[in-house]
Parts: sequence; C-alpha cells; structure tokens
Amino acid sequence: MSVLSRAVLTAAPLLALALLAGCTPVDDGTGSGPTDQPTAPPTTEPTGEPTDQPVGTPVDIACDQLVTPDAMYQFNPNFGSIDDFAPEPGTAAASALTYDGVACRWQNETTGQSIDVSVAQLDEDTLTALKNAAYAESEMVPTYGEEAYFGVADGVGTAEVFQGPYWIVAASPAFFEPGDATEIVQAAIAALGA
Repeated sequence: MSVLSRAVLTAAPLLALALLAGCTPVDDGTGSGPTDQPTAPPTTEPTGEPTDQPVGTPVDIACDQLVTPDAMYQFNPNFGSIDDFAPEPGTAAASALTYDGVACRWQNETTGQSIDVSVAQLDEDTLTALKNAAYAESEMVPTYGEEAYFGVADGVGTAEVFQGPYWIVAASPAFFEPGDATEIVQAAIAALGA
C-alpha cells in the first residue's frame, strides 16, 4: 500500500468525525428535541433596597414647635399657621416630606403671602448633593447656620440652611434679602437643637 493510500485511510475517519460534529438533531414538533434557542443563564432577583437611595431620618416635630407662635408673632403678627399643608411637587417642602421630614406653612391674613418652612434630617451624601445644588443656584450667605444660601426666583425668596444633619428651607414672597428670613430660620434651628 502506497504512502498516499495510507494517508487517505487515516484522514477519512477524522474527516467524517469533523463533518458529523456540525450536525444537530432536528425538532420533530413534539417539543422533545433540542432547539436552536440559546439557554439563558439563571438570574437571581435583587434583594433589599438600592444603597444609592437618599436616606432620611424621621423628624418628629410639630409645626408650632418648629416655629413657635411667639416666634412667628415677633416676625409678623398677621401670619397664622395653615393646617394640612400639602406642598406642590418639585418644591423643597415636598422633597422634605419624601425624606420623612416636616413641611409647614403660615399665611398672612392680610396679604395672603405664605411662609413655608421645611426640615429633613439626611445622610451625608444627600446633604452634599443638596449643598452643591444650592451653591450652583444661589448665593452663599453668612447670615444663619453652619452653611447657608439665599436666592430669589419668581418673586419668592428662599433661605437654604445646612445645620448638622438638617436641611432647613424657608421660602416666602416676604423674603427679599437674606436678613428677612433670619428670625424664622433661627427659630427653626433652635427648635431642632442643632
């Protein structure tokens, strides 16, 4: 037998195996055969809550304790508290409630102007994000608190104060400059013991 004949006989079984390796059984429609669809790896459902969610500690203080009737009277005797205040979505007061904080409103019985004061006790990451936003959107002021900002937009003056773990916001058309909110903000800081 020639060398060529031996090489063909040796290679023939290997060629046959290679050709058979590409063959796959065909599904006969009964569902008993394999399919061409890849099998997805098993997945596990996430457990627990995401760790990047803002963390708020409940603030347990009533509105008449946050800014006492006496403190509000000293500011302006025409302001009275509004029960069942529901802040508009997108406001700082609404955000405070989502963080288990409090949101309060007083209204001037003569002019109809309101004062909204909200407080949330937050984790450090959330406080930092809020501080950065306040820095970008308003002016830093030394008037009150450890770190404070003030700005006027659409006729509403807003004092944003960071005191310890607290985010305190006082907003009103009655606030034209930082000093206008001083009594209200200081009353809130004192009430929180911050």
